Amino acid sequence: MKKAINIQVGDRSYPFRMTLGAMLRFKRATGKDLIKEALDDGDIEEVAQLLYACLASASAADKVSFDMSFEEFCDHLSAEDMEGMQALLMAPDESASSGESGESGEQKKS
Repeated sequence: MKKAINIQVGDRSYPFRMTLGAMLRFKRATGKDLIKEALDDGDIEEVAQLLYACLASASAADKVSFDMSFEEFCDHLSAEDMEGMQALLMAPDESASSGESGESGEQKKS
């Protein structure tokens, strides 16, 4: 399991990780099944939808209030923020190789 990561969006911190719920939210928003199709890294809206779905799903799972619309979420992000969040999703699972149980890290995203 990936380490628990919190992302600062605007003035609040939210949990951020890929979940099955995130994949379902993404599919409902885009019609694209991430199991069958690759994410188009060149499509800024598609990438933003996935990041938004990861925040919304992890927040729901952790019972953290998340009432930000997709557009509000995008208003808070810069291109660098998006790249950083994508890198976090693509990072190897450190706890599996080191035997750690998952620490909480925090990344700031304006």
